Amino acid sequence: MINKIRLFFRLAFYLTPVFLLFITACEKNINISLPPVQSQIVVEGHIESGQGAYVVLTRSTDYFATIDTAALLQSIVKDATVIVSDGIFTDTLPLILDINYLKTTYIPWYYKKANPKVIGHPGGSYSLTILCEGKKLTSSTTMPSPVVKLDSVWFKLNPPNDTLGFIWAHLNDPENEQNFYRWYAKRLHKDNKFLAPIGATFNDKFINGTKFNFAYNRGSEPNSLAKDDQDNERGYFKKGDSVVVKFCNIDYNTYNFYASYEAAAASNGNPFGAPSNVKSNIQGGLGVWAGFSPAFDTLVDKPHP
Repeated sequence: MINKIRLFFRLAFYLTPVFLLFITACEKNINISLPPVQSQIVVEGHIESGQGAYVVLTRSTDYFATIDTAALLQSIVKDATVIVSDGIFTDTLPLILDINYLKTTYIPWYYKKANPKVIGHPGGSYSLTILCEGKKLTSSTTMPSPVVKLDSVWFKLNPPNDTLGFIWAHLNDPENEQNFYRWYAKRLHKDNKFLAPIGATFNDKFINGTKFNFAYNRGSEPNSLAKDDQDNERGYFKKGDSVVVKFCNIDYNTYNFYASYEAAAASNGNPFGAPSNVKSNIQGGLGVWAGFSPAFDTLVDKPHP
């Protein structure tokens, strides 16, 4: 037995360098040259109950391209013809510059009509046509009806924090129908628009017909440099904040886009994350044309008893 052990260690001693030499000899540097990707028009558009359409148009860039403010502004499409219709009325949306954009990180140019004839309402269907750079992009969306509202919303501290927490809500999901939801929130006097955190889109596949409480953290602008998005307040609401919650009913295609977008965003940079494609509902381009049936709740963030 002792002789066998000695033989094993001798073989290991002599074979290990050979094994390492074999491994080293198999190494090869591989340089991958990715071909340039043809730029496409990217659409971020929506229409919601009681309002007209809102559309932002940009051009896609290479994955490894430098992204900064100058590149972002250069990607904006400013010479498109944007048409929306509800089957009865039609609006051609003019290009608008938001003069407050310098205080934010969102795109300042968008297409929107001041006095639209096409107004969103639950149960409606809406088409989008974009003529740009010799291309034609089309899409359609619906606005679910009836609107499912949250029964209540409240702020709850997240221990051990004594000033920071999340917003909770109670949902009574209807039976015998498929529903798709998206959550937004806006802090009054702090946020410039409604923001959705990652994971804000869900369906009722496993909760159909049930009543339950759920919570969300605070969303933020992409690449935000705001102090409360950099320190330990990131993702939290703060005691004393006045917050408006916008809870939206959406259709299946809108859900598919936002759910796949959130999955891709959540796995970005994660070596163990499964690769996923964002499911666009734009024909001839990329992005989303969404219909929102929102319900609003306003609260001052005071700890819930």
